[in-house]
Amino acid sequence: MKNLSLILAALTAGVSPLAVQAVSAPSEIVQPASQDGRQAVASVRESYESGLYAEYLNELESVYQAHLKEGRIEQLAQMREGVKSEWEEWEEEAYALQTVKNAALMDAVKGAESSSLSAKIESAAAPVDEEHAKAIRQIANLRMMQPGTGKNSDENRLIDLDLEYEFKALHMDLPGSSLEGKKERHLALKMERLDKMRAASEGFQDVSLKNSVALYADGFDNRLASAWDAQDLNDFASGKAKPQNSVEENIAAILKIYQEKFSDLYRKMVAVHEKE
Repeated sequence: MKNLSLILAALTAGVSPLAVQAVSAPSEIVQPASQDGRQAVASVRESYESGLYAEYLNELESVYQAHLKEGRIEQLAQMREGVKSEWEEWEEEAYALQTVKNAALMDAVKGAESSSLSAKIESAAAPVDEEHAKAIRQIANLRMMQPGTGKNSDENRLIDLDLEYEFKALHMDLPGSSLEGKKERHLALKMERLDKMRAASEGFQDVSLKNSVALYADGFDNRLASAWDAQDLNDFASGKAKPQNSVEENIAAILKIYQEKFSDLYRKMVAVHEKE
């Protein structure tokens, strides 16, 4: 499992200025970070569907195609190591830990006066049934796979689309890229990736994989909203906003405890990887 700094180094080392050029952002559709996740995602969805992100996404596509043509995407692809048993075990541990964390957060706001913070907790902790969770994990595992290593041509197509998304998402964070509206731009990119996945799956011969894509697409915007609110909660836990009462102090304490638990789990996985 390579860390982000290594990936960024591979993207920028020894390449032309094209690799780090900033892509202009649609500044007119920026949302406040404290906005409700559902409202934020709905706003971005409307802007995406109406084409307000089209120019930006097309510029990203041009940068991606230029790198692909020159063979530079291979640097990123080679950092993928395949789905290993350790990763799958880590994923199960992380999923279980997330479930316990969500339950603790829901208990913390039970009976408390409704607030924007409690609404974010209810959104971030929204449960996902096992059928959908399995499909989500299956798609997530593509991030660990190199091009051409899928079980068939259909899975290889999804791996290629995931690599394309990963490159573009990293490119957003390169030096010189605009910070304005970054969360919204990432949402638009995820929406575009899903559209490409669904379009590709229409011709799949692998019925099981086609069904997985359909399940992954089902409730997609709701999950984006949950992730948005979860990120706001992480910002709250990091001290960007001070607790205003005992309930919020308890919430902040729970978030910090589980942030450390997830950090311990990540460090354990890194240690296993470095021994190999």
